[in-house]
Amino acid sequence: MPILTRFPSLAPVVLAMTLVASAAPAAGLSMDPDQRDGYRVWLHNLEAGVAARQERGVAEVVARFPFGLLADERAGLADTLSLRVVARELGELESRPRLLQEPAERTALHAVTRARNYRNIAEYDSALAWYGEALRRDRDAAFAEELVPETMATAAAAGDSAVFAGRLADVLDAGRPYDHLVELRLAHRFFLAEDDTLGLDRLIAALADSAGPLPDDLGYWQALALSRRGRWQESLDRLLDLVGLEGRSLGLAEAQRTWVLVAIPDLLVITGHNDEAAPLYRALAESELPGAREWARCQVAVLDFLDGDYLAAGTTLGELCSQREAFPWRAYACGMSQLSDEMQRLRNEGREHGAASHFER
Repeated sequence: MPILTRFPSLAPVVLAMTLVASAAPAAGLSMDPDQRDGYRVWLHNLEAGVAARQERGVAEVVARFPFGLLADERAGLADTLSLRVVARELGELESRPRLLQEPAERTALHAVTRARNYRNIAEYDSALAWYGEALRRDRDAAFAEELVPETMATAAAAGDSAVFAGRLADVLDAGRPYDHLVELRLAHRFFLAEDDTLGLDRLIAALADSAGPLPDDLGYWQALALSRRGRWQESLDRLLDLVGLEGRSLGLAEAQRTWVLVAIPDLLVITGHNDEAAPLYRALAESELPGAREWARCQVAVLDFLDGDYLAAGTTLGELCSQREAFPWRAYACGMSQLSDEMQRLRNEGREHGAASHFER
């Protein structure tokens, strides 16, 4: 599936802005040489990684949301037989009188175990109740690092935004948000999936004081949140920080890293830096990243159109229009292909009547 189908947040905006961006170019540069080099390193590393994985014939391993983001999930229950055992034991436990369902000493460990067992069999409401009990019992904070992210992940799976927001508020109100990367990652993904603009705005505000690159992959999630909120320059700044990190993937999935490579030139166009976007689009158009490659070819063609090279633009756009794949912006490519051909026809006729100079302005 093409990258812009999975991450469509910028494509419609760029299509709307491309034809007007060149009319008022922004002053100054948005990328320094290290960032331009970093972009190409990111592209090269991603292409090499994808090619090596495909050569081995293996699928990419992706951390699934929400539970795949928890550090202990690799050691969790995985096979159906084990889950059936857990479900049977919980059923037997619940059949006992309430006073006999727990040991005499009501411990945090027992509550955590019950919560995880319910979570493993997708009984999320019961799991949340036990996580709440575990938080109340954990007076010495022995499970502090585990309980909050596990509660948030379970709330996300249950679609319980109230519990999720409450636990996130505990994290943000306590200060030092960068000590809680798992929780912040969960929060970004949950609010993006729910299109929760208030939640996204709170996350953006909580991390706005960081002038340099954010830790781990947090820069990616902040850039995605900022783009969703239409804060283009801020999103671009976060992405440029990201690609300046010597090509490190930061654990991002291939589709996420491709979105970064697409979003940077898109945002450069939106913020009026067509000249800087063009070489990035051309590098991406020559890559082996399906979806992103075709989108970049389309954008290169539109920039050629703006430069008056209607023949090159029409040729590329016509090829994209004739592809069988039904990508979201195909109608745009077809329309631009016809317009490019018409502009070239008018130019040719103008030359015959001495009006070619009008096309060179």
